Amino acid sequence: MLRILNVAFVAITATLCVGLYRVAEEARVTQEELRTTLAAVAQENDDLVVLGAEWARLTQPARIQALASRHLKLADDPSLQLSSVTSLPSRSMPVVPDNAIRAAKAVQPAPMQQAHIGYPGT
Repeated sequence: MLRILNVAFVAITATLCVGLYRVAEEARVTQEELRTTLAAVAQENDDLVVLGAEWARLTQPARIQALASRHLKLADDPSLQLSSVTSLPSRSMPVVPDNAIRAAKAVQPAPMQQAHIGYPGT
C-alpha cells in the first residue's frame, strides 16, 4: 500500500511541476508581449508628437499665404463693386396695403372629431 501511495505522490508531484512550468512559461511569454506592446505604444506616441509638430509647421498662416501668393496668382485688389444704391430701382407701392396687414385676423380651425375605430373585443 505504501508503495502505491509513493508512486501516486510522485505522479502528482510531476504533474504539478509540469503544470507550474507551463504557467511560468505562459507568464514569461505574456510579459514579453506586454513589453513589445508598450514599446510600440511609446513609438506611436513619439510619432504623433513628430506629426503634430510637422502639422503645426505646415499650417502656419505665413507659410500658407506665401504658397497662395506663389501658386494661385490672386490679387489683393478690393472686390469689384457690383452695384450701388443709386442703381437700385425705386421702391414701388406694396401689393397689399399696410393697413390690410394690420387688420388681418387669424382664424383658428375647429378641432376635428376623432373617429372611434371598433376593434374586436372593445
